[in-house]
Formats: sequence, structure tokens, C-alpha cells
Amino acid sequence: MEKPTLEYDGNLGKEQVQLLVKAYFHEKRLYIGLIKGKGGETELFDDLTVNLPNENLKEGEAFISDFDCKHKLQFIRKNQLGKVLQEVGHSGFCDYRKVQFDLKRLEELDPEGTREYILENEKLKGIANERVMQD
Repeated sequence: MEKPTLEYDGNLGKEQVQLLVKAYFHEKRLYIGLIKGKGGETELFDDLTVNLPNENLKEGEAFISDFDCKHKLQFIRKNQLGKVLQEVGHSGFCDYRKVQFDLKRLEELDPEGTREYILENEKLKGIANERVMQD
């Protein structure tokens, strides 16, 4: 089944993109990429999120990549992907806006990737709970 396509209106003009939902390797945090192309001929257009390991996040939260950030936040709002929070994360000289993504909405746009992300987080929680019980 082909993933739904969304319009991204950024600095480089309008592009038809699809979401790629995964978990970052480190701490299994939410990764969202924007891919373009059709069928088996897809390529990464841009990263919507960035991983900031020293910042606190809840499940479904992520920081937005600072490149073209204004347009990324508009894209998130326009497509009802989540709620832009007032909190920011920091790394070096950059500030990154935090978003609480709607996992049900992400599942509509990338069912397989969103389910894998949720499963990875459940495994991580299970390991953490086992460690707490052992202590």
C-alpha cells in the first residue's frame, strides 16, 4: 500500500513528500524523515526531527531540525501531525522546538514505521522496568 502524500512548502518551493517514521538508535527516540519519490524510487528529502540525547522527552515527543524550521512547524500544524510546544532543546549554539506528535496521525501516514517505533519504545520501557525491579 502506497503511503499518503503531503505537500511541503519550504524555502526550495513545494514538494510532495511522505513521512518516514522510525526510532533513533540512541534511546529509541522518535525520528521523522520526509521522503519524496514514488514506489521503490524514493529518497530522503529532509529530516523533520533531530536527536538531542541530553534533553528530556516523553514518548511521541521530538525536537524539530533547525534547517527550514519555520516551514517545518507550518507543515506540522497544517497536516495536524502534533502540537508545537513552548519548550526548546539546546545543542551548541542552536535551539530546537519541541513537538508532541500525534502517534495515531503518524500511524495513518506511515503505519509500519509508527508501529515499529512504538514497539521499540515498549521494549525499552520493559528493560527499564526490569532494571528498577532488580535494584
